[in-house]
Amino acid sequence: MTLYINDDATVWVRRPQESGPLVVLMHGMGSNEDDLAGLAPFLPQEYGVVSLRAPLGFMGGYAWFHPTQTPAHPDPAQVQDAAEAVLAWLDVNVAPTTPVALMGFSQGGAMVSQLLRSRPERFIAGVMMSGFVSATALPTDDAFKAAQLPIFIGRGDVDPVIPMDSFEFASDWLHERSLLTEVVYNGMAHGICEPEMTNIAHFLEYAISDDNDRFAAFLSSQRN
Repeated sequence: MTLYINDDATVWVRRPQESGPLVVLMHGMGSNEDDLAGLAPFLPQEYGVVSLRAPLGFMGGYAWFHPTQTPAHPDPAQVQDAAEAVLAWLDVNVAPTTPVALMGFSQGGAMVSQLLRSRPERFIAGVMMSGFVSATALPTDDAFKAAQLPIFIGRGDVDPVIPMDSFEFASDWLHERSLLTEVVYNGMAHGICEPEMTNIAHFLEYAISDDNDRFAAFLSSQRN
């Protein structure tokens, strides 16, 4: 199934500066493009910020793929269809020389991992907030592992939506295939907290830094 990103519903909070990076925001199930756009003030000013609307209507909002009885185990074909829609949008709307980081919440977090795996050479980093990873192998997974992309996962320790085994799978799978930073926030449910946004801002700053020693130190300080 071919899906499309509605360019008229895309929110450009900040256009990227010449040769500067861009962070692409992807909301959770049932939400919309305005949701995560409100996080832009927390993100480094060096980054342009754009928020996309998911292509499927769902309960008054939008979704990247149809929900299943088990939230973190969607139809893999639907996840890939949504990823292809975002990649097609990027090809048309973002210069190929623009460094792109991905950031998403819940379903949007799953989109981050799927996009990084689908075209790892296009992206510089990914941020997954309460997100998960599709267990279905992709033909580009070897290239994804070789790229060793920096990825940040933030989640709460009392999340009632995403099963713990899905978080654990994502953690184990990405630890073996990327430069993963994972932070668990005490008392946080299925949401986003200010300490998480502070960590994400630092993570994105180091993702575009040439100071590999400082970046490695940051990863070490944040890893559980």
